[in-house]
Amino acid sequence: MSHIFVVDDDPNILELISGYLRKDGFRVTSFPDGHELVNRIRSEGPDCLILDIMMPGINGLSLLTTIRTFTEMPIIMISARGEEEDRIIGLELGCNDFLRKPFHPRELVGRVKGMLRLVQMYKHRDDAATSLPEKYLTVGNMRISDELRHVEVDGTEISFTSREYDLLIFLVNHMERPFSREQLIQQVWKYDFMGEVRVVDDLVKRLRKKLGDAGAIFHIDTLWGFGYKGTVRT
Repeated sequence: MSHIFVVDDDPNILELISGYLRKDGFRVTSFPDGHELVNRIRSEGPDCLILDIMMPGINGLSLLTTIRTFTEMPIIMISARGEEEDRIIGLELGCNDFLRKPFHPRELVGRVKGMLRLVQMYKHRDDAATSLPEKYLTVGNMRISDELRHVEVDGTEISFTSREYDLLIFLVNHMERPFSREQLIQQVWKYDFMGEVRVVDDLVKRLRKKLGDAGAIFHIDTLWGFGYKGTVRT
């Protein structure tokens, strides 16, 4: 039985979401705020998190940033605000999906099931590869362990968000091949994305800064009017 954490400061929404999830056979733990959330995630290891953005005290985006430092579990963010920027920031910080209130609880349950199916698919793929020795990929002065999601430039580790790393490794694995913004969304986000393609530009900008600050000779080139490609240039 999959264990779902639900966080929302509105008791009616919290009860509604939890009730629908339980009817579908999920084990649910609900929280009215985020004060105990991080420690409970560390100790209990839930299978999926549904996280509201606007809450008193610690808001959902701050919690998301902390949670993504130690777990890759699926996270679905929900918000009553209609700000496009909230959704873009949430996706950049590592949430897997985003729903605006009001929404039908059945849609949320369906998205949870879809996320858990993806987790199982990738788990089977990773389990099949556990017998292989760890491999490192060297690109210019950058060394990458995809198994550990670890990146070094000239021996110094660079810290990336989950989405930044996913974009980096995709471009590294397809060096010199150009991709449109739409193709990158399809490959890196790995689910139907209904937002603005400029989220790719924002992510590339952040990734370029980190690579540039570290002195990496791997670059992300802009192909004007089309998209981006990865290349090594001294």
